Amino acid sequence: MKIKRIDSKVVKVPFKAPVKVAFKTITAQEIVLLRIQTDTALEGFGEVSTIKEVTGETTADIMAFLKAVTPLLLDQETSAIETIHQIMTAFSVGHSAAKAGIDLALYDLLGKQAGLPLYRLLGGDNSTVKSDITLGIDTPEVMAMKAKKLVAAGFDELKLKVGIDDEADYTAVKAVREAVGPSVNLKIDANQGWTVKQTLQMAARLEKYNIIAIEQPLPHWQMADNRLIRAAMPQQLMLDESVHTPHDAIQAIRQDATDIINIKLMKSAGIFGAQAINSIAEASGVPCMIGCMAETRLGIAAALHFAAAKTNVHYVDLDSYLFFKETAYIRGGFEHEGGRYQLLEAPGIGVEINFEEV
Repeated sequence: MKIKRIDSKVVKVPFKAPVKVAFKTITAQEIVLLRIQTDTALEGFGEVSTIKEVTGETTADIMAFLKAVTPLLLDQETSAIETIHQIMTAFSVGHSAAKAGIDLALYDLLGKQAGLPLYRLLGGDNSTVKSDITLGIDTPEVMAMKAKKLVAAGFDELKLKVGIDDEADYTAVKAVREAVGPSVNLKIDANQGWTVKQTLQMAARLEKYNIIAIEQPLPHWQMADNRLIRAAMPQQLMLDESVHTPHDAIQAIRQDATDIINIKLMKSAGIFGAQAINSIAEASGVPCMIGCMAETRLGIAAALHFAAAKTNVHYVDLDSYLFFKETAYIRGGFEHEGGRYQLLEAPGIGVEINFEEV
């Protein structure tokens, strides 16, 4: 089965409400939906969703890359995923999210060709995945109120965004813990918003609130300092923006700079790169979390398949589509109730897109 055509369309998806993190407030997400048509009746769907502050890509960058690389991919075998990644890498470094869009469409086709849902194709046998849900930065009172509602709706793992104001962050974590009780798992994510001193001070102050992990407190390039804070803080240290590639994962592990690695398909150039990162981490005794940028149902479904297939993925943070006003032309993939997601048994990623309606 060969690639005959690659189409892409830009869609701006509004959020139900603004989400505030350390470096910006997000009110909508511009995504690229991608379709690979083949010399058979099968077609595969992919998604590109990026945040410039993380991957460095704008929508214009993504569309330019896809337009330029497409002629190099035509007539390639769709199952030759490693070869296609080599072609894309030789063409241009970076562009991890754009490459992820191609990658997801190829894995979608691989599953459809095999007649298997992607999680089975990747070696998994359990189609149920449990995810946390994220609370953006807000007043402590609002965050506590939202946390209580989410727990009542069936979520027993929460991730709190922090990183702008230390006192407000501390008060928010305290308020949320008091609102949800001791049985709910809490993680916090500073999105590179802290210094070494702040991290150590906040980690010590928050110890009594039983935080599972503190995610990416320092700027992405401060790997040596990650080792220092990890040795001193009582919580686990999770790296996100510091790890995009398998090479990044090796460096973090060699330097004893992390307890958990947050894999995101848009950072890792898709499932192909995510598998390499996870294998390195698993061989080193380091668990992973699978997270998201701001993907729709399509990107979330792909990541859920990955989580369902990989036992080294101990934590799941796949909630972004819940913040979107969903569109009728993207459907399927999974069902969910609270924090429990049930993948459907449709082949491939299992999400169908009416591309003409996009």
